[in-house]
Amino acid sequence: MSSQSPRRRSRGPESGFGLLELCMAMVVLAVGILGLASLAPMGTRSAAQSGEMTRASELASAQAEKLLATPYGNPDLLAGDHQLMTFPIGGDYYVTWRVEDDQPIPLCKRVTVTVRWPQPASANQARLVIVCPRANDL
Repeated sequence: MSSQSPRRRSRGPESGFGLLELCMAMVVLAVGILGLASLAPMGTRSAAQSGEMTRASELASAQAEKLLATPYGNPDLLAGDHQLMTFPIGGDYYVTWRVEDDQPIPLCKRVTVTVRWPQPASANQARLVIVCPRANDL
């Protein structure tokens, strides 16, 4: 029997990750994380806009309900433009409504309630149209 010393295995190219592979993995990971991080402000902004639209729709609906319960001859239902006396609501919301007589048929009034924010002439708006018939106060 011949005595052979145990051979040491030589490290081949497939024995593990090298520094270059590790650096490339870090770069790919960093790009992915930065991409996701850039989406966070957009999501926050979208959630805030949704909340503002919900609040504006809520205010328009509340004003429409009040106007539907208002007698037909009340000054709030005279033809023309109107606005809430507490202007603006919550510091940012401006509620106005336009009354049109005999629309869409005689003895009815078409009322368009508009809520704008953060300024009275802003493009951000929620609009609701209702019809108040003459029969509501008979």
